[in-house]
Amino acid sequence: MPEPGLVTLIKGGDREAFNTLCRNRYASLISYARLVLSGLESSWAEDVVQDVLFGVWQNRLHLIEDNTELQSYLLRSVYNRCLNYIKKAKRAHLFSSYYEESLASILGDCWSPERNPVIASVFGADMRDMIEESIRQLPPRCREVFTLSYLDNLSNREISEKLGISISTVENHMYLALKQLRKNLAGV
Repeated sequence: MPEPGLVTLIKGGDREAFNTLCRNRYASLISYARLVLSGLESSWAEDVVQDVLFGVWQNRLHLIEDNTELQSYLLRSVYNRCLNYIKKAKRAHLFSSYYEESLASILGDCWSPERNPVIASVFGADMRDMIEESIRQLPPRCREVFTLSYLDNLSNREISEKLGISISTVENHMYLALKQLRKNLAGV
C-alpha cells in the first residue's frame, strides 16, 4: 500500500512518486493480469499492466486521493484491459480463419492440378507455374510462413515456435501472403 500523500504527489506530476507506485503495484498487477489471461500469450500481461499504468499517468489529475479507491481502480482497469485483449485475440483468430478458408477454397485443388483432372486438362502446368510464381514473389518471411502453413500443414502456434516469432506475427504474415496471392491470382 503506498504511503499517504503518494497520490497527491502523482497528481502534481511527481515522476518519482509515480515510479514508487509502479514499483509497489507492478508485481501484483502482473500476477492478476496473468490470472485473467491464463492460457493466452504470457507477454500480454506485461502489456496490459504497462497500458494501465501509462493511463494512470496520463489521467493523474483525475485520481482520487483514497489508496483503497486507487487499488480498486487499478484492478478494474487491468481486468477491463485483459478483456479487451481477449476480444482482440478472438477477432484476429476469426479473421485469420476466414482468410485461411478463403485461400483453401481458391487454391484447394489448384495448388496441385494433377489431383483434379478437370483443372489439369484446362489449366495444366501453366496454372501451377502461376501459383508458384506468385508464392515466390512473396517477401521471404511471408513465403516461409505461408509454406509452413499450407504445404507443411503446421498450425500458427507450431510456426511461431519453429521460427521464434509471436503468433500475432505469424497471423500478420499469413494475412499479407493471402492478400498478395489474391491480388496476383485475381485475373486467373
